[in-house]
Amino acid sequence: MNGMTGGALARLAFWARGMVAIRDGRMEWPGFSCTEAEWARMRTLAAPIGAGTYQLFTLVNAAIFIALAALGIFCLFLPLATLLFPVPAETSALKFSLLLAACAFLIIGLGLPISMRLSSALLASKAIRAALVAAPGDEALAAKVSWQINRITLVLCGLLVPGILLFIAYDINAGPIISALKWLAIALMGVSVAVGALQRKKRG
Repeated sequence: MNGMTGGALARLAFWARGMVAIRDGRMEWPGFSCTEAEWARMRTLAAPIGAGTYQLFTLVNAAIFIALAALGIFCLFLPLATLLFPVPAETSALKFSLLLAACAFLIIGLGLPISMRLSSALLASKAIRAALVAAPGDEALAAKVSWQINRITLVLCGLLVPGILLFIAYDINAGPIISALKWLAIALMGVSVAVGALQRKKRG
């Protein structure tokens, strides 16, 4: 028996609407791969959501997330930075970047689900909810999406945030840490481009 609530199904439908638009545009979003059966289900879930409703959802979701991110910066990051690093001039770039990465992970990891929950609740009309019918496998699909978001967030905060800050702090010749992050980022982008081109070639 499927245990998806109406709100959870609506959130999954709005997420599916965006992913289907990306796929229809012959683009790929690295880290968010799905089976053909999952794509078919997401297309079904996305069907009741019109383009205008989805665009409004993205705007509302962005506004809520930005507000939550600002709250996280002022209530979490700044107090911790003040407590841990009372003398900014003596703070190492590595420690500061690790704190920022950890706070960013918490802010995104908690803020994005909350913003999606609120925005989908506001914009999922009765007509949309009535058209969404839960099916076997929806819980597993929602769990997979959640895991993919958390995984990308962890990679983003764990590599990109410290990498950028250390790159700025130590300039381009920052040593093996920044060099490794830089070449890893280049390699990941190269793999992403190659995979996207190959998949477009197969579909075309």
